[in-house]
Amino acid sequence: MSSLALPSSRATWAFGVLAVTWIAAILFADGFDSVSNFRYLVQTASFLGIVAVGQTLVVMMSGIDLSVSGVVALSAVVCAKFASGTGGGTTAVLVALLLSALVGAVNAAGVVWLRVPPMVMTLATGTILAGALLVYTDGSPSSARVPLLDTLANGRLLGIPWAFVLWLAVTAAAFWLLHLSRTGRYAFALGAGEGAARASGVPVVSTAFTAYVSCAVLAGVAGLVLLGFTGTSSLTMGNPYQLLSIASVVLGGTSILGGRGHLLGTVGGALLLTLLTALLTSWNLSEGVRQVVLGVLIIGLLLVYARERRT
Repeated sequence: MSSLALPSSRATWAFGVLAVTWIAAILFADGFDSVSNFRYLVQTASFLGIVAVGQTLVVMMSGIDLSVSGVVALSAVVCAKFASGTGGGTTAVLVALLLSALVGAVNAAGVVWLRVPPMVMTLATGTILAGALLVYTDGSPSSARVPLLDTLANGRLLGIPWAFVLWLAVTAAAFWLLHLSRTGRYAFALGAGEGAARASGVPVVSTAFTAYVSCAVLAGVAGLVLLGFTGTSSLTMGNPYQLLSIASVVLGGTSILGGRGHLLGTVGGALLLTLLTALLTSWNLSEGVRQVVLGVLIIGLLLVYARERRT
Protein backbone atom coordinates (compact mmCIF):
# COMPACT_ATOMS: atom_id res chain seq x y z
CA MET A 1 0.00 0.00 0.00
CA SER A 2 1.27 3.44 -0.87
CA SER A 3 2.31 5.62 2.04
CA LEU A 4 0.29 8.44 0.47
CA ALA A 5 -2.96 6.48 0.64
CA LEU A 6 -5.98 7.88 2.42
CA PRO A 7 -6.98 6.33 5.76
CA SER A 8 -8.17 2.75 5.27
CA SER A 9 -11.68 1.60 6.05
CA ARG A 10 -10.31 -0.07 9.17
CA ALA A 11 -8.94 3.27 10.35
CA THR A 12 -12.35 4.81 9.68
CA TRP A 13 -13.86 1.98 11.72
CA ALA A 14 -11.81 3.08 14.74
CA PHE A 15 -13.30 6.57 14.68
CA GLY A 16 -16.78 5.16 14.05
CA VAL A 17 -16.55 2.84 17.04
CA LEU A 18 -15.12 5.75 19.05
CA ALA A 19 -18.18 7.88 18.24
CA VAL A 20 -20.60 5.07 19.12
CA THR A 21 -18.76 4.37 22.39
CA TRP A 22 -18.80 8.05 23.31
CA ILE A 23 -22.56 8.22 22.76
CA ALA A 24 -23.00 5.08 24.87
CA ALA A 25 -20.85 6.60 27.62
CA ILE A 26 -23.00 9.74 27.66
CA LEU A 27 -26.18 7.66 27.85
CA PHE A 28 -25.13 5.01 30.35
CA ALA A 29 -22.52 6.68 32.56
CA ASP A 30 -22.30 9.92 34.50
CA GLY A 31 -20.10 12.87 33.59
CA PHE A 32 -19.11 11.98 30.04
CA ASP A 33 -21.12 14.87 28.62
CA SER A 34 -19.09 17.46 30.54
CA VAL A 35 -16.33 19.59 29.07
CA SER A 36 -14.03 18.90 32.02
CA ASN A 37 -14.37 15.15 31.54
CA PHE A 38 -13.65 15.51 27.83
CA ARG A 39 -10.53 17.54 28.61
CA TYR A 40 -9.31 14.93 31.07
CA LEU A 41 -9.89 12.10 28.61
CA VAL A 42 -7.94 13.71 25.78
CA GLN A 43 -5.23 14.66 28.26
CA THR A 44 -4.75 11.07 29.47
CA ALA A 45 -5.20 9.68 25.95
CA SER A 46 -2.23 11.80 24.92
CA PHE A 47 0.16 9.77 27.08
CA LEU A 48 -0.83 6.55 25.32
CA GLY A 49 -1.16 8.30 21.96
CA ILE A 50 2.41 9.57 21.93
CA VAL A 51 3.76 6.07 22.59
CA ALA A 52 1.39 4.58 20.00
CA VAL A 53 2.53 7.02 17.30
CA GLY A 54 6.10 5.79 17.73
CA GLN A 55 4.92 2.18 17.77
CA THR A 56 3.16 2.78 14.44
CA LEU A 57 6.43 3.77 12.78
CA VAL A 58 8.00 0.47 13.81
CA VAL A 59 5.00 -1.76 13.09
CA MET A 60 4.59 -0.26 9.62
CA MET A 61 7.99 -1.64 8.64
CA SER A 62 7.02 -5.08 10.00
CA GLY A 63 8.73 -4.57 13.35
CA ILE A 64 7.53 -4.24 16.94
CA ASP A 65 8.89 -2.55 20.05
CA LEU A 66 8.29 -4.31 23.37
CA SER A 67 10.77 -2.07 25.16
CA VAL A 68 8.57 1.04 25.18
CA SER A 69 7.37 0.37 28.73
CA GLY A 70 10.97 0.27 29.92
CA VAL A 71 11.84 3.44 28.01
CA VAL A 72 8.86 5.29 29.53
CA ALA A 73 10.11 4.36 33.00
CA LEU A 74 13.76 5.06 32.09
CA SER A 75 12.99 8.56 30.88
CA ALA A 76 10.87 9.47 33.91
CA VAL A 77 13.25 7.96 36.47
CA VAL A 78 16.40 9.51 35.00
CA CYS A 79 14.76 12.91 34.63
CA ALA A 80 13.45 12.80 38.21
CA LYS A 81 16.86 11.78 39.56
CA PHE A 82 18.69 14.52 37.68
CA ALA A 83 16.11 17.20 38.42
CA SER A 84 16.05 16.42 42.14
CA GLY A 85 19.85 16.35 42.28
CA THR A 86 22.34 18.90 41.04
CA GLY A 87 21.16 18.88 37.43
CA GLY A 88 18.62 21.41 36.21
CA GLY A 89 15.29 20.59 34.63
CA THR A 90 16.45 21.22 31.07
CA THR A 91 19.54 19.08 31.51
CA ALA A 92 17.45 16.31 33.03
CA VAL A 93 15.05 16.32 30.09
CA LEU A 94 17.87 16.23 27.54
CA VAL A 95 19.67 13.38 29.30
CA ALA A 96 16.43 11.37 29.49
CA LEU A 97 15.74 11.84 25.78
CA LEU A 98 19.33 11.02 24.79
CA LEU A 99 19.18 7.77 26.76
CA SER A 100 15.84 6.96 25.14
CA ALA A 101 17.34 7.51 21.70
CA LEU A 102 20.27 5.26 22.65
CA VAL A 103 17.85 2.45 23.51
CA GLY A 104 16.18 2.85 20.12
CA ALA A 105 19.55 2.71 18.40
CA VAL A 106 20.45 -0.48 20.26
CA ASN A 107 17.14 -2.03 19.19
CA ALA A 108 17.76 -1.10 15.56
CA ALA A 109 21.33 -2.39 15.65
CA GLY A 110 20.20 -5.73 17.04
CA VAL A 111 17.44 -6.09 14.45
CA VAL A 112 19.44 -4.95 11.42
CA TRP A 113 23.02 -6.03 12.07
CA LEU A 114 22.60 -8.99 14.43
CA ARG A 115 19.45 -10.16 12.64
CA VAL A 116 17.65 -10.74 15.95
CA PRO A 117 13.83 -10.86 15.50
CA PRO A 118 12.31 -7.53 16.59
CA MET A 119 10.09 -9.13 19.24
CA VAL A 120 13.04 -10.92 20.84
CA MET A 121 15.42 -7.97 20.57
CA THR A 122 13.08 -5.37 22.04
CA LEU A 123 11.80 -7.71 24.75
CA ALA A 124 15.39 -8.38 25.80
CA THR A 125 16.16 -4.66 25.80
CA GLY A 126 13.09 -3.96 27.92
CA THR A 127 14.10 -6.66 30.39
CA ILE A 128 17.61 -5.23 30.67
CA LEU A 129 16.15 -1.77 31.26
CA ALA A 130 13.88 -3.07 34.02
CA GLY A 131 16.82 -4.69 35.79
CA ALA A 132 19.09 -1.68 35.34
CA LEU A 133 16.46 0.69 36.70
CA LEU A 134 15.90 -1.58 39.69
CA VAL A 135 19.60 -1.41 40.50
CA TYR A 136 19.74 2.35 39.80
CA THR A 137 16.80 3.22 42.04
CA ASP A 138 17.01 0.35 44.53
CA GLY A 139 13.30 -0.06 43.86
CA SER A 140 12.37 3.32 45.33
CA PRO A 141 10.23 5.85 43.40
CA SER A 142 11.71 9.28 42.69
CA SER A 143 9.78 12.53 42.82
CA ALA A 144 10.56 15.79 41.05
CA ARG A 145 8.83 18.91 39.84
CA VAL A 146 10.06 20.23 36.50
CA PRO A 147 8.16 23.38 35.48
CA LEU A 148 8.31 22.61 31.76
CA LEU A 149 6.95 19.09 32.24
CA ASP A 150 4.34 20.29 34.70
CA THR A 151 3.08 22.77 32.11
CA LEU A 152 3.07 20.20 29.31
CA ALA A 153 1.21 17.66 31.42
CA ASN A 154 -1.28 19.85 33.28
CA GLY A 155 -1.39 23.25 31.56
CA ARG A 156 -3.82 24.44 28.90
CA LEU A 157 -3.63 26.46 25.72
CA LEU A 158 -6.91 28.30 25.11
CA GLY A 159 -8.64 25.69 27.22
CA ILE A 160 -7.01 22.76 25.40
CA PRO A 161 -4.63 20.57 27.44
CA TRP A 162 -1.02 21.11 26.44
CA ALA A 163 -0.53 17.34 26.49
CA PHE A 164 -3.11 17.02 23.72
CA VAL A 165 -1.45 19.84 21.75
CA LEU A 166 1.87 18.01 22.11
CA TRP A 167 0.27 14.80 20.87
CA LEU A 168 -1.14 16.62 17.85
CA ALA A 169 2.28 18.09 17.07
CA VAL A 170 3.93 14.67 17.40
CA THR A 171 1.25 13.13 15.18
CA ALA A 172 1.72 15.82 12.54
CA ALA A 173 5.49 15.27 12.46
CA ALA A 174 5.08 11.48 12.32
CA PHE A 175 2.40 11.83 9.62
CA TRP A 176 4.85 13.72 7.45
CA LEU A 177 7.60 11.19 8.15
CA LEU A 178 5.46 8.14 7.43
CA HIS A 179 3.12 9.30 4.69
CA LEU A 180 4.88 12.16 2.93
CA SER A 181 8.62 11.48 3.15
CA ARG A 182 10.90 9.07 1.35
CA THR A 183 11.66 7.32 4.65
CA GLY A 184 7.97 6.56 5.01
CA ARG A 185 7.84 4.99 1.57
CA TYR A 186 10.81 2.85 2.53
CA ALA A 187 9.05 1.76 5.74
CA PHE A 188 5.95 0.71 3.79
CA ALA A 189 8.15 -1.17 1.33
CA LEU A 190 9.93 -3.04 4.12
CA GLY A 191 6.59 -3.94 5.67
CA ALA A 192 5.29 -5.27 2.38
CA GLY A 193 8.34 -7.50 1.91
CA GLU A 194 11.87 -7.05 3.16
CA GLY A 195 13.47 -9.18 0.46
CA ALA A 196 11.87 -7.26 -2.37
CA ALA A 197 12.61 -3.96 -0.63
CA ARG A 198 16.30 -4.81 -0.27
CA ALA A 199 16.43 -5.85 -3.92
CA SER A 200 14.86 -2.51 -4.86
CA GLY A 201 17.59 -0.59 -3.08
CA VAL A 202 15.68 0.41 0.07
CA PRO A 203 18.20 1.61 2.71
CA VAL A 204 17.23 -0.85 5.43
CA VAL A 205 19.74 0.39 8.02
CA SER A 206 18.79 4.07 7.95
CA THR A 207 15.06 3.29 7.77
CA ALA A 208 15.22 0.92 10.73
CA PHE A 209 17.28 3.31 12.82
CA THR A 210 14.88 6.17 12.06
CA ALA A 211 11.85 4.08 13.07
CA TYR A 212 13.27 2.53 16.25
CA VAL A 213 14.99 5.69 17.49
CA SER A 214 11.85 7.74 16.85
CA CYS A 215 9.75 5.15 18.67
CA ALA A 216 12.06 5.17 21.69
CA VAL A 217 12.30 8.97 21.80
CA LEU A 218 8.51 9.27 21.73
CA ALA A 219 8.24 6.71 24.54
CA GLY A 220 10.74 8.88 26.41
CA VAL A 221 8.62 11.98 25.75
CA ALA A 222 5.58 10.15 27.13
CA GLY A 223 7.57 9.23 30.24
CA LEU A 224 8.53 12.86 30.76
CA VAL A 225 4.95 14.07 30.40
CA LEU A 226 3.79 11.36 32.80
CA LEU A 227 6.41 12.56 35.28
CA GLY A 228 4.98 16.06 34.94
CA PHE A 229 1.46 14.70 35.39
CA THR A 230 2.11 12.67 38.54
CA GLY A 231 5.24 14.32 39.95
CA THR A 232 6.60 10.83 40.65
CA SER A 233 8.47 8.21 38.65
CA SER A 234 8.29 4.47 39.22
CA LEU A 235 9.67 1.32 37.63
CA THR A 236 6.22 0.14 36.52
CA MET A 237 4.73 3.40 35.25
CA GLY A 238 5.27 2.37 31.63
CA ASN A 239 3.77 -1.11 31.89
CA PRO A 240 0.23 -0.21 30.73
CA TYR A 241 1.58 1.39 27.55
CA GLN A 242 3.42 -1.61 26.14
CA LEU A 243 0.48 -3.70 24.95
CA LEU A 244 -1.98 -0.80 24.78
CA SER A 245 0.28 1.01 22.30
CA ILE A 246 0.28 -2.07 20.07
CA ALA A 247 -3.49 -2.44 20.49
CA SER A 248 -3.96 1.22 19.49
CA VAL A 249 -1.96 0.65 16.32
CA VAL A 250 -3.85 -2.49 15.34
CA LEU A 251 -7.29 -1.13 16.27
CA GLY A 252 -6.43 1.91 14.19
CA GLY A 253 -6.18 -0.22 11.07
CA THR A 254 -2.46 -0.88 10.73
CA SER A 255 -1.57 -4.46 9.94
CA ILE A 256 0.58 -6.05 12.64
CA LEU A 257 2.58 -7.57 9.76
CA GLY A 258 3.41 -4.12 8.40
CA GLY A 259 3.06 -2.45 5.03
CA ARG A 260 -0.60 -1.52 5.43
CA GLY A 261 -2.30 1.12 7.53
CA HIS A 262 -2.50 4.79 8.38
CA LEU A 263 -1.16 6.86 11.26
CA LEU A 264 -4.44 8.70 11.83
CA GLY A 265 -6.09 5.40 12.65
CA THR A 266 -3.69 5.05 15.59
CA VAL A 267 -5.06 8.31 16.99
CA GLY A 268 -8.57 6.87 16.88
CA GLY A 269 -7.34 3.63 18.47
CA ALA A 270 -5.66 5.42 21.38
CA LEU A 271 -8.73 7.58 22.02
CA LEU A 272 -10.98 4.53 21.87
CA LEU A 273 -8.93 2.51 24.36
CA THR A 274 -8.72 5.46 26.75
CA LEU A 275 -12.47 6.03 26.55
CA LEU A 276 -13.22 2.33 27.10
CA THR A 277 -10.94 2.27 30.14
CA ALA A 278 -12.59 5.37 31.59
CA LEU A 279 -16.06 3.97 30.94
CA LEU A 280 -15.28 0.68 32.69
CA THR A 281 -13.76 2.59 35.60
CA SER A 282 -16.89 4.75 35.95
CA TRP A 283 -18.90 1.56 36.46
CA ASN A 284 -16.75 0.76 39.52
CA LEU A 285 -15.47 -2.49 38.07
CA SER A 286 -12.40 -4.01 39.71
CA GLU A 287 -9.05 -3.83 37.94
CA GLY A 288 -9.17 -7.53 37.08
CA VAL A 289 -12.66 -7.31 35.61
CA ARG A 290 -11.70 -4.18 33.64
CA GLN A 291 -8.73 -5.99 32.09
CA VAL A 292 -10.86 -8.98 31.12
CA VAL A 293 -13.63 -6.84 29.62
CA LEU A 294 -11.17 -4.60 27.80
CA GLY A 295 -9.36 -7.63 26.37
CA VAL A 296 -12.61 -9.19 25.17
CA LEU A 297 -13.68 -5.90 23.58
CA ILE A 298 -10.36 -5.59 21.77
CA ILE A 299 -10.65 -9.13 20.42
CA GLY A 300 -14.23 -8.44 19.34
CA LEU A 301 -13.23 -5.30 17.47
CA LEU A 302 -10.36 -7.11 15.77
CA LEU A 303 -12.76 -9.85 14.65
CA VAL A 304 -15.03 -7.18 13.19
CA TYR A 305 -12.07 -5.65 11.36
CA ALA A 306 -11.05 -9.05 10.03
CA ARG A 307 -14.57 -9.63 8.71
CA GLU A 308 -14.54 -6.17 7.09
CA ARG A 309 -11.22 -6.97 5.41
CA ARG A 310 -12.53 -10.26 3.98
CA THR A 311 -15.62 -8.58 2.57
